[in-house]
Amino acid sequence: MINLGALIRALKSGRRSATGSAAVEFAIVLPVLALVAIIASDFARVYFTGITVANAARAGAQYGAQNTSTSGDTVGMNLAATQDGAGAGAITVSSRSFCRCDGGEVGNCTVGNCGAYGEYRLYVEVTATKTVDMVFRYPGLDLSYTLTRTATFRVQ
Repeated sequence: MINLGALIRALKSGRRSATGSAAVEFAIVLPVLALVAIIASDFARVYFTGITVANAARAGAQYGAQNTSTSGDTVGMNLAATQDGAGAGAITVSSRSFCRCDGGEVGNCTVGNCGAYGEYRLYVEVTATKTVDMVFRYPGLDLSYTLTRTATFRVQ
């Protein structure tokens, strides 16, 4: 015959011992969740910096592509790119203007033409670069990454 009182006591004691299991599970999972959050924030920072550097290069090229007087203003293109990329910290910017035929060959803007392709077309190119350091060293990955983005626009 089953002793009902003993069975009830056993069930109550089992229920009482399970009350701390959620705290133990949380203590085991918390370091893993913290590590995942740190890794995600580190890679999100690199991704954000890449977007900011690309936008900075695009802003500098847009400034230079406004007209022929701004296409030679490399200082203005660099300044526009630097100001746009200020959210990523100090970025390195270089810019140039050049002529190209529709066929793709680069030529001298003041001399000659493209033959069957017609006249040279004026382009501006801005390159923005930023080195991003990772917060932690990850196995198999570099400690820092150099992000370089280039934007090329045809002058209007």
